[in-house]
Amino acid sequence: MINITEDKLTKFRNNSKTDILIKKDVDEVINDTSWIDMIEESIPYLDNIIRNPRRFIMQEENIVPIAKAKVVTEESIKHLAQHTSLIQEVKEDGSIIPEKLLNVYREETIDLYENRFIKSLLDNLYNFVNNKLNESDQQSYAKVLNNVTYKGEFNKNKEKVKINVTLESSLNEEINDSKEHSLDERIKHIKDVLASFRSTAFIKSLKEASPVRSPIRKTNVILKEPNFIKALELWEYLEKNNIKPFTTRKKYTEELKDDKIKEDYDLSFLIMKEALNKTPALNNLENKEINQVIYNYVLNNDITEASLRKIILKEYKEAMNVKEKVIKDLHKEFKNIINNYNNIKKKALNMLK
Repeated sequence: MINITEDKLTKFRNNSKTDILIKKDVDEVINDTSWIDMIEESIPYLDNIIRNPRRFIMQEENIVPIAKAKVVTEESIKHLAQHTSLIQEVKEDGSIIPEKLLNVYREETIDLYENRFIKSLLDNLYNFVNNKLNESDQQSYAKVLNNVTYKGEFNKNKEKVKINVTLESSLNEEINDSKEHSLDERIKHIKDVLASFRSTAFIKSLKEASPVRSPIRKTNVILKEPNFIKALELWEYLEKNNIKPFTTRKKYTEELKDDKIKEDYDLSFLIMKEALNKTPALNNLENKEINQVIYNYVLNNDITEASLRKIILKEYKEAMNVKEKVIKDLHKEFKNIINNYNNIKKKALNMLK
């Protein structure tokens, strides 16, 4: 059992010279994901258009034989009054029998330029998203290599202990600007919404319609209606950003000397020193020369050289096992110190954002 008191730690520090250097190498890769923001902003506007598509009443007029006229409308009577040549007979009672009559046919259609513009926009958007996903991983990340170098020397009376520790840890950190959803979740949401839009009856009905291409005809609806204004903005964004991915890479190194972390390492140095002094081999040989111990043991015991070698080898192995365990525990402690430092720093950086 190692007993470390505050007084013992203070005396140890007074007789020690220690130094620590913490270095952090960062390799950041930032992928431009502004296209995700743009599409997410546009989705509600596209949804408004798709839920309430624009419609137009198409009217077709044909002059047909009276036998083929299906409905006699007010337009048919006015047209006949203006074109008396189409009258076949006027009876004595004033009844009029036309030879031909204007047939008016009305049909509601959504095959309008503005609707075809939305259909083409969704097709372009679908291809754009798939191309973006095929380019590379969209996730921004940082490769971080932490390196700690700790050196120390303890001198008191005849005892001199040196330590030189280098500890490295590496990790990959994802950089995500959104605190609510991950990048993969946002992309999946966009793909699901696009699939839903393209499966609507409105979009399917325009399957055979002529696609719209740039330059976009600036109709009153496209220029003045808020939903279409946003749709036009998205169209122009896709054309501008469909060239190549935009990625930035930044490498930098941070060096830090932290007194609080150094104190933790000093404590670890003392624990290691105390642990090594408590090994069986060191306790048995304390304040004695090894040769003298062996000499006395041989004189006072009937033992062969082979037996003596076994005893010494056994003691040596036990001492090494203790030493390895101490070193292993200290390495684990060092890693915990580094991880705590990284967590504290990360929280501090997040508070500054």
